[in-house]
Amino acid sequence: MGKQRILIVEDEAVAALEIREFLESKGYETGEPVDTANKVVEAVVRTRVDLILMDINLKSFVDGIDAAQRVQIMKDIPIIYLTAYPSSMIEKRALKTQPAAYLEKPVRMEKLLELIKQTLN
Repeated sequence: MGKQRILIVEDEAVAALEIREFLESKGYETGEPVDTANKVVEAVVRTRVDLILMDINLKSFVDGIDAAQRVQIMKDIPIIYLTAYPSSMIEKRALKTQPAAYLEKPVRMEKLLELIKQTLN
């Protein structure tokens, strides 16, 4: 099977790089992070994805929650949401998609790693 593959969906390049480097140092495969809903769908169609780390606010008209719904139509891939703009309305929308977790930024990397391990096992 090889390494477990995590798709990073993040529109802030520095945050995406930080998450990528951390996960790769822990033995996960990540590939290039993506920053729009369309790129999420393309990545899911094009490659094997075991888990998606999904930023909610993306550089596109469609946000991460809508992108997650599109993915769920195609494949059953667990999603962990990350958001820097928490609100009860956004959280309610996100939780309707039954994510593995919903985290507010800044995210503690060790907490994220713990959630990833729980989700993938």
